Amino acid sequence: MELVILFIVLAIVAIAYITIFVLQRVTVQKVNELKEKKEQLKSLKVRDELMAGRKLSLTGESLKQYQSLENQYNDVQNNKFLKIDQQANLVLFETRGINFLKTRQELARLQTMVTDTEASIKEVRAGLNELKRLDEAHREAVNDLKKKYDDLRKRLLAENFKFGPANPALNKFLDQLEKDYDEFTRLTDDGDHAAASDIYEQLGMETTQMEKMMRDTPTLFDKLNVKYVDQLNELSRGHAELLEQGYVFPNDSVDAELGAIDAQRQQVLSLLADLKLKEVSEQNGYIERRIEALYDVMDNEIAAHRQVLVNADKLSSYLLRLREQNKVLSTQLDVLGQVFQFNHKEFEMRRTFLEKINELENQVNHTDDLLEEKEISYSEVRAQQENILEQFEEIEKQQRDIWDKISGLEKARRSASQFGGNYQQDIEEIKHRVERLNLPGLPAPYLEYFFAVSNELERLAKALGANLIDMDDVQRQLNIVSSDIDTLKEKTDTLVDQASLSEQLLQYANRYRTQSERVAAASEQARMFYERDYNYQKAMDILGDALNSVEPGVYEKIIDAYMKRKKASS
Repeated sequence: MELVILFIVLAIVAIAYITIFVLQRVTVQKVNELKEKKEQLKSLKVRDELMAGRKLSLTGESLKQYQSLENQYNDVQNNKFLKIDQQANLVLFETRGINFLKTRQELARLQTMVTDTEASIKEVRAGLNELKRLDEAHREAVNDLKKKYDDLRKRLLAENFKFGPANPALNKFLDQLEKDYDEFTRLTDDGDHAAASDIYEQLGMETTQMEKMMRDTPTLFDKLNVKYVDQLNELSRGHAELLEQGYVFPNDSVDAELGAIDAQRQQVLSLLADLKLKEVSEQNGYIERRIEALYDVMDNEIAAHRQVLVNADKLSSYLLRLREQNKVLSTQLDVLGQVFQFNHKEFEMRRTFLEKINELENQVNHTDDLLEEKEISYSEVRAQQENILEQFEEIEKQQRDIWDKISGLEKARRSASQFGGNYQQDIEEIKHRVERLNLPGLPAPYLEYFFAVSNELERLAKALGANLIDMDDVQRQLNIVSSDIDTLKEKTDTLVDQASLSEQLLQYANRYRTQSERVAAASEQARMFYERDYNYQKAMDILGDALNSVEPGVYEKIIDAYMKRKKASS
């Protein structure tokens, strides 16, 4: 047992020794790697890059930036590298002991020192590269701007006529640019690239502005100096020529508007001289819209002139057609007025139409006189003509409507007479049909309705035979008779069915009179309703109930059989 314990203790000691050995070796390897990293950073030729930076002749802010970078690297070279070596030795010393926690902390501190040193070197090199880049960019910009300003100056001299009143202001703007450029050149030559950068940014914006002004100004000036002038002259000549040709302009303010537009054009030229190009562009838009409006005024009158000539022919043709239409309508009203009564003021309307035609013709003639005397514009004439044409169309439509109505009167009268004859024939057939039944009498409601329809037919005949036929009244009477005849036919069918079925039920009831007191009594009662009251439906109801009591369902069978025979014979 003691031997086993001894073996275990020895094993633990061995494992601990091996672990310590491995950790020490790993730590030493990491320290060596970090020292090698430090040597690599130390071998970088940052000092040579700093020496090259001095050749840039830096001053001002650029010099301050360079000095800051140089101090930063001196700190690395004189302090940080030394401290890294010292820290590496401390870590190696600590690895000999067994305080692994402290060793790990010191190793982490060494790692941080190497990382910070590497970052400082990268920052120094990046700063030097940026100073070099600025130096190269600014020196290149000096040459580019010099060429650009020379080109702008040459263009201003060679094409000064294109810029009009803006030429002095553009030259002044370019002079200021060149002054700023000289300052930028001086700062660049002195190596003060930080201060030069501020001026360069301003130069860039102002140069872009200068190029844009030189690009936009010729177009704006050309509109103000050439295009608008030509259009105003064209409008002035066109207006004068149209006046000579007899054109009249409503509230003629064309010349005044032309003068106002030209005054505005002169004001905009002053804005152009001050290089207020945005305002110039906006004002040009206003001028163009005013000019277009004047063109529209001219074009409208020219188009109106053409339309007036077309409308004049239409009006002449329309007047002839309306007068002829009114004359024919008058003749037809006189002829038909001998036979028919007019209830819708047809004669008055015809006269009103003629008066309106005369009134509109006077308007046309008056407008023609004004046009000949040059007291009215073609656009005003066109508007009047179009209004008169619309009235002509309405008169024509209404005269045609009256014509269509009265032209159909005779046909309507013949049709009404034919229908009246047909309805009279229907009444006769209904009368003969009822008489053939040889009934003891007819129910009072049926007779009343029959005579009412007969009276309606008489009134229709009188209306058709009047000295002056009122077709409105005839049509109303016809509609009433048509509806009531259909109702009378239905009432007659019902009467015939009830009377016929009553007779059949009375005959069938005779079979049971001696066998059933109820049937016998019902037969007597039903016969009273049949022969005295002519209430055939009541007789059917009484007999039906009695017969069903002795022969269930017989009432319905008799009715079904009757309806089948009726259907088969129809």
